Amino acid sequence: MGVERSNIAVLQSGGCTPVINESLWAVVNGSQTSFPSSQIFGSLRGIEGLISDSLTDLCSVTDSSWAAIRQTPGAALGATRKKLNDTDIQPLLDTLDRHGIGYLFLIGGNDTADTTAKISGAGKASGMSLGVIHVPKTIDNDLVQTDHSPGYGSAARFVALATMGSGQDALSMGKASPITVIEVMGRDAGWLAMASGLGKRSDQDAPHFIGIPEVPIDEELFVQIMSDAYTKFGFAVAVISENCRGTEGILGPETKPLLVDDFGHAYHESPGKHLTNMLSNALNTRVRHEYPGTIQRSFVENISSSDKEEAKLVGLAAIEAAASGFTDRMVTLVRSSNSPYVCKTGLTSVETVANRVATVPLSFRTPGTNLPTESFYEYAGPLIGNPLPAFLRF
Repeated sequence: MGVERSNIAVLQSGGCTPVINESLWAVVNGSQTSFPSSQIFGSLRGIEGLISDSLTDLCSVTDSSWAAIRQTPGAALGATRKKLNDTDIQPLLDTLDRHGIGYLFLIGGNDTADTTAKISGAGKASGMSLGVIHVPKTIDNDLVQTDHSPGYGSAARFVALATMGSGQDALSMGKASPITVIEVMGRDAGWLAMASGLGKRSDQDAPHFIGIPEVPIDEELFVQIMSDAYTKFGFAVAVISENCRGTEGILGPETKPLLVDDFGHAYHESPGKHLTNMLSNALNTRVRHEYPGTIQRSFVENISSSDKEEAKLVGLAAIEAAASGFTDRMVTLVRSSNSPYVCKTGLTSVETVANRVATVPLSFRTPGTNLPTESFYEYAGPLIGNPLPAFLRF
């Protein structure tokens, strides 16, 4: 190998967030300041671009283009869920060597931490001088070693507002459409589902039940809680995380996963749909199943101001870490105060992050309903930006 490596590459990986391109801009902007003589490459579709040598020049992007990119949903470079295999290592290292790349920044979540560790290890094994930094992002908020993850605050704000609105709609419609089950993302952690309660100001307000992967759903108890809310308030709303399980395992018929991705994540038939059908039969009334899907992570008109700022912060901190000689690190967010909200950056080894999941602690949820406790409001409130609206009815 032997090529002088002072150039920079950045990639985006995994599921997108509303602020993922803010981190991308920050990495490029910070690189131009800290490494003014370096070329900056964007790897198209994550590690796939490094493997196939599909890179794009990011130094030539104009300020006006960056302004548009920073408010564009999805990953501007394209993302991937490909797992790095042994056969991919040499082509990837060859691309880095060919372009004189000595610093690599990976914007992503849990699986990207694993990829970061593998690339760093491969570089060391080959004798390559390579600084590798993981820039965190995930709407699931399931990265360990950090207070929270960029991307979560904006998606949490969307879920909170959607639940507030859905509750008002169900209350308005009465017997015509009184019950709603909203299914949200989150994979193996219930952080997004928990955010649905951030706009709840009274017992009547939605949601009335939150289903999270951390707590198996007792179907009889679920029906009873929803029935009680319907009887008392004339409507009921439940928010269910996509990977919820029942006390006996998968909710609904035991079937093979619809899909298992490269990282071994299994995707089953919707638990929300099963609970919707069960409620409809048990209560003999119409129950709506709402599945916002990728809208949760792409609705840019709902971006949290603090989330956007922190997405920029972690990108700039990644550059500072690399310039200071760090490698094999993930940038973390370290909270020092809730009121006023103060959060700075830190660093942790990617080895302590890869293949681990940060779950919702017991202190954040109410037994039975899983509705948020005051501790959760204090934790998540600052992350969603401006205060949520107050609604009024006749």
